Amino acid sequence: MKILFVFTGGTIGSTQKGGYICKDKCKAYTLLEMYKNKYGINFDYDTLEPYYELSENNTGVNLFKLANCVKDNLYKDYDGIIVTHGTDTLQYTASALSYALGSDTIPVCIVSSNYTLTDSRSNGVENLQGAVKFIERKANRGVWVPYKNPNENLKIHRGTRLLSNYAFSDSFESIFNMEYGQFDKDFSFVKNPDYVEKADEIPPLPIENIGELSKEIMVINPYVGMSYPQIGKDVKYIIHNSFHSGTINTASSSAESFFKEAQERNIKVYLTGTTEGAVYESTVKFQEFNITCVNNIAPISVYVKLWLSLCSGKNPQDTMGKSLSSDII
Repeated sequence: MKILFVFTGGTIGSTQKGGYICKDKCKAYTLLEMYKNKYGINFDYDTLEPYYELSENNTGVNLFKLANCVKDNLYKDYDGIIVTHGTDTLQYTASALSYALGSDTIPVCIVSSNYTLTDSRSNGVENLQGAVKFIERKANRGVWVPYKNPNENLKIHRGTRLLSNYAFSDSFESIFNMEYGQFDKDFSFVKNPDYVEKADEIPPLPIENIGELSKEIMVINPYVGMSYPQIGKDVKYIIHNSFHSGTINTASSSAESFFKEAQERNIKVYLTGTTEGAVYESTVKFQEFNITCVNNIAPISVYVKLWLSLCSGKNPQDTMGKSLSSDII
């Protein structure tokens, strides 16, 4: 078996010194050394470093560099590709790679660590073992995130299905608990019996023209007592996240003014966190406010899919409701 390691930085490639967690390129190779000491290395590998950055500083430029690096090596003699990455923006990169590559590729696993590798609480080496074992099994194709939450088995998540982390938590979950499966403590794999996926309904989204910033997209999170912000002059699309039941406050005068302005400027509004079925009375105004619900897809993936659709010249009406990399459940 042969694996390509693509190092990009993040906590898994950092050192703690002087009270700060700092980038440290040496730590990328410390990861391999620690893995070798714990599990042994019975595979061949190459390494690349398209950029090295703390993941909270990522922009479209980093996504472009990483996607190009991975795409350039997909059809060489590798059984899989492992990307090391920080946890803060892992969901964004996992979605971007998933949409740029599609489902029909060798396994691309994104590996991270909740703490620096020398911290006894770190799960980085175990997450790497999950990636190696998953590639070894040749069980499925596309982009995946192996990750071990505290006091749980290591799970394998689809790259497009990850939810945002809770504040103060380093745990990762898939929407509807629809991870692909998990490795038990002996690293035997158990597939999730509830896991389902759709075939790709559209081709991968080109990432070549992605800009540093997503200026055309505005993202909003709801809160009690919300005063809606001004809509910037460059905004053409709004992604509005919802409360956990797929609702927002549609009774406020601030909301009414905001959505009226969006309509007058022909700005499309997408609402995330929604699903089919019984809805609350507050959703009656969705049609009046010209809100489009994007059902059964992780909110971060909605944002990334829209961003890549726009930068590749695609009409979002042709992409947002179509399955790609098993994002829609």
